[in-house]
Amino acid sequence: MDPAYDPSSEAELPSCSGCRKRKLKCSRQKPACSNCERLQTTCVYEGRRAKPGLKSGAVEGLNQRLEKVERVLFGQAHTEDGGEPALADIEPVHRSNVPSPLEAVLSTLAGELQKLNQNMTPNREPRQETSRKRRRYETSEEEPQRGEYDVIEEVLDDLIDAYFSHVQPWIPMINMRDFRTRAQDNRDQVKVVLQAMAVATLRYLEPDGEPLSPEFVKNETCKLRQTVLLDALDGLTVENLQALIIIAFNDIGDGNLDKAWPIIGSLTRTVEYMELSVEAEDRHQRPAVLPPTACLPPPLKWVEEEERRRVFWNIFILDRFSSVVKGWNTSLTAADVCRRLPICGGKWFEDEPAVTPYFGIWDRSRAKIGNSITFLPGHYPSPSHSAGAEVTEAESSHGPKTSSTVDMSMVGAFAYYVESIESLSQITTYFLQTKIDFNNRQEVSSWLTRFKELDLRLVHWKMYLPQQWKDSGISRETMPGVMDPNMTVANATHNISLILLHQRIAYPDAELSGIRLPSLCSADTCYNAAMETANMTTKYLEGSSSKLPVSPQLGICAFCQFTVATTRRLWLKSSTCLWTI
Repeated sequence: MDPAYDPSSEAELPSCSGCRKRKLKCSRQKPACSNCERLQTTCVYEGRRAKPGLKSGAVEGLNQRLEKVERVLFGQAHTEDGGEPALADIEPVHRSNVPSPLEAVLSTLAGELQKLNQNMTPNREPRQETSRKRRRYETSEEEPQRGEYDVIEEVLDDLIDAYFSHVQPWIPMINMRDFRTRAQDNRDQVKVVLQAMAVATLRYLEPDGEPLSPEFVKNETCKLRQTVLLDALDGLTVENLQALIIIAFNDIGDGNLDKAWPIIGSLTRTVEYMELSVEAEDRHQRPAVLPPTACLPPPLKWVEEEERRRVFWNIFILDRFSSVVKGWNTSLTAADVCRRLPICGGKWFEDEPAVTPYFGIWDRSRAKIGNSITFLPGHYPSPSHSAGAEVTEAESSHGPKTSSTVDMSMVGAFAYYVESIESLSQITTYFLQTKIDFNNRQEVSSWLTRFKELDLRLVHWKMYLPQQWKDSGISRETMPGVMDPNMTVANATHNISLILLHQRIAYPDAELSGIRLPSLCSADTCYNAAMETANMTTKYLEGSSSKLPVSPQLGICAFCQFTVATTRRLWLKSSTCLWTI
């Protein structure tokens, strides 16, 4: 063997052009491979492999057929007069009734050209593991003429199913039966809602038994989100509000809070413009420069009216959520809101109309520290019994629980979720954010009184819950053993309200060192609330699929529970236990 022979370098060479054309195994030797030496042909190695397309062998075969056509043409001409023929002297082929050799050659040539054209089309063989439907999804971004709505059309049924199984439990504002009918009969009306649904649920779709690629989902949802924002801000409709609510909740769930805040700010103002913050019978025309016009037509049926009510309460939740997280003032106040609580989800789904009580929102001027909130009602049967008006002690023998005078049997888990987040907002606004001079005995006394009043309201809220909701729906008659998502968040939010109310009493800072406080009792309250939240969230997660999303608020509750447990551990290590003295 030649000492200069290097097999590793030869292994890197591609096969020579002659072996590739003959489909032979090339030995990749230099200057000529074994096959070329045996056939005594020139051995040529190309520097890189040829790209897919027209092959050299195909071109050579085409040239041979063209030469054959030329020989037939010129051969016929020379047999007629032995000279160069004129074009007019040649008999047209189509005039002959008997097939000539020229027709046969041209027919063969046409067939070969058709085969070449088919072979030049790339990627003709589909992958076995990827269906044709799936390829259409993941190649849609390579086709600029296709719109995002085309992708939704292809997965419409799967998209709607995924939304109502994954997202609707946390944002119960769209009636499933009514929406499916509208999606089939009036697609354009709900187009923006479908696009928002795609943003929230495209990641959960499995068109061929496997999830879509993360890159495709990211690119498609980004484009759809921008489309929804542009379309939803272009008019005042319920569908636009629903689409923006879905986008806001999705942004919060993805951790993009800075993107969600402008949407929430727009929603809180728009819902007031559309007069969805008050019941239809309580709307009154306000004096204005321009004549007032109704933004929405009257609802055609009760299901539609309840859907509008639930749209408002979801915006209300977003407003309270942003206020608690960022410390901002609430946008929807007692002066703006006069709404009944949402009805039980089962009755709404079955289209069984019922009446629920109005929900009381505190007026800022009446809820200041120094004013008693003991008899401010949490519910009232009619607008004449507003939340700003106190009830007498004789009318409310249970203190802040005024629901004894109103019928609460028609409300469900979503209504209690609304109440729980409003309680959290009240503690943040009317207790934690209030400035107190702890050197002033009167202000300290008012502050401690407010603490006791809020604590009593929280205790009563839990005490007077129906039994089926105290355990988040495990003991209810319908779907027993299954924890209701909204009631799970409501109970967790209630526990966080207890923790935030008691934490400063339980673990006082230096500013409160000279004040006698029930620290041990408050510390136990915080610990018990944290343990209940931990057990509740653990049980809920164990009973649900790992593919299902979880409410962002439930995550915040779990974080607060962890913070309390850590604080208590550090406090026990640094404090002297009473029973060791």
